[in-house]
Amino acid sequence: MASPMLDRVRIIAALAAMAVACQCGGWLAPAPAYARDRLVEIRATFVLSISQDSPSFRDRLFGRDGRDEAPAVARFTSQGGPAFTLDQSGARPLLRFDGSNEIWALRPSAGVRGDVYYRNDVGEVVLRQTRLGGLTLYTRQSPGGLPCAVAGAARPLRMQDHSVTSLFRHMLRETARGGSAMEDRLFIEAQEVSDESAAIVGDAVTVAVDGIVRLAQTQTGHERLNGLREIQIVFGSSPGVSRTGSRLIITVAPRLGPAGRPSSARVMRALMP
Repeated sequence: MASPMLDRVRIIAALAAMAVACQCGGWLAPAPAYARDRLVEIRATFVLSISQDSPSFRDRLFGRDGRDEAPAVARFTSQGGPAFTLDQSGARPLLRFDGSNEIWALRPSAGVRGDVYYRNDVGEVVLRQTRLGGLTLYTRQSPGGLPCAVAGAARPLRMQDHSVTSLFRHMLRETARGGSAMEDRLFIEAQEVSDESAAIVGDAVTVAVDGIVRLAQTQTGHERLNGLREIQIVFGSSPGVSRTGSRLIITVAPRLGPAGRPSSARVMRALMP
């Protein structure tokens, strides 16, 4: 007859084998008859202890709630694509690619299986976040998507500050840049600008010229720019852009911050209806 001490040793050995099999993804052999009854009770205690005290693989990857514990403002790298900063600290998610000055204001929308899609102001999907926290970047070069990884915390995204005086100099530089791309003269006009609205006016001018420069890089786009002579910045309750003859009218809403002016993609669409 086996001693209680020997029974205890055998049961502990069986539990150790079970733990090894669980870690390795293998299957356990049937427990010996003398240990089965005791294993039922001890196994329940063992599993409960593991589930409470040891983080799962999913927890170690995504945190206890199943989501990636990325900072509210973080820099991301994408596999084979551009790096970018994603700022989710405010009312609207903001994104800026490395090497670019443009801040993209994104609009989240719910998708299937708990995914969240982040779109720009022309409806293009820029990011997709799964319910587990995984992030995918979509670009024109990689429409199938690029997996992303957190590279670390980053500073909140802000528009460049301007005073009325510095804005005037900025507009002169952007006039020259846009005219050079178009190979024609370009004028930029903004009226009733204050120190409080100077930042978004300056940002809207830069983004509009960015759209013109990109459009001018193709023959078709360059032809669409024929006859354009002026960019006019006006104020309104929501951002907008339209072309009327030789004039490109950009509407800005200072209270909305970076989301209060149209993106370069929206400017390009207005110039290529």
